[in-house]
Amino acid sequence: MSTTSIGRGGEALAKEYLERLGYETLRQNYRSGPREIDLVMRDGETIVFVEVKARSKTNYGTPGEFVTRAKQHQLTLAAQAYLLQENRTDCPARFDVVEVYLACGEIQHFSNAFFAC
Repeated sequence: MSTTSIGRGGEALAKEYLERLGYETLRQNYRSGPREIDLVMRDGETIVFVEVKARSKTNYGTPGEFVTRAKQHQLTLAAQAYLLQENRTDCPARFDVVEVYLACGEIQHFSNAFFAC
């Protein structure tokens, strides 16, 4: 299984999971230059930028461990671009991380996983 198919499969599972929790999908795979946000969703009045990390194995750590400080910075820049583009700079926003364990189908959701940097 390629890393692209693992990633896309994980994103689909995460999206379904969050929609069952009542989140509304605004955008999927939002791009700002070289930066990408997997899912942009709304939870009530809050815009939620979701980084999905899917793994078929955990030999090298949990999926969330791959959301490094550098990755957080790239997500922050992309989120700022989205908020400016959509004229939503006055909306509350947060970053969530969703871990998808493909081997067992388990999903871990970390709301407000990190702060903008």
